[in-house]
Amino acid sequence: MNVEIANKLVIMRKRSGLSQEALAEKIGVSRQAVSKWERAESSPDTDNLIALSKLYNVSLDDMLSSNDERNEKVYEGEVRDESEGESKASLIKMIPYPIIVTMIYLFIGIVWDLWHPGWLLFLTIPIWGAVVAYISKRGRKRD
Repeated sequence: MNVEIANKLVIMRKRSGLSQEALAEKIGVSRQAVSKWERAESSPDTDNLIALSKLYNVSLDDMLSSNDERNEKVYEGEVRDESEGESKASLIKMIPYPIIVTMIYLFIGIVWDLWHPGWLLFLTIPIWGAVVAYISKRGRKRD
């Protein structure tokens, strides 16, 4: 088996949150067989390849090809639909937080003449980015 394909199998298994043992149980093989596939020591038979492609929601072509475009689908996470955490993160990313902070800063400055302490609002922008990144990362782990 090709090492590149073995690496794809590892990535897809981890992305779906399965251990080697859990994957083996789902498709009806031993954990050692899954381990050998992921170390490129052996190849799954046709029935197991079909079971893996259904489980990971990816075509056999995408799973087994060395075409760069198809590899990107596997490596970039297009193997499964968006999880709930990723959808929340993408919704949060759509909010133009720096623009909202700027508008609040201007409002506080104009209405209450608090220009100097108002700049502290801008320190929340990187915190917001960290929260969004955390939610995205947590959502990917659930896949």
